[in-house]
Amino acid sequence: MSEFDFRTCPRCNGYGILDNGYNCTNCGGSGTHGLRSKDGVIGSGEIIIDKATGRQISHADFLERIRAKGQA
Repeated sequence: MSEFDFRTCPRCNGYGILDNGYNCTNCGGSGTHGLRSKDGVIGSGEIIIDKATGRQISHADFLERIRAKGQA
């Protein structure tokens, strides 16, 4: 059984971009001006929940945990 739960981001409803055109920072987007940005990264549309704590973890923290286990 996985220790992580992947869920649709409640802020952007899984699109990775908000209604105002900006990237969803809740699921991993960064930068400004959304789709028109040269430096922005559209969010994944998913959030990662640590089942043990029930808290959302960042994509970077998830990758670090997976690497520590030798799975990535």
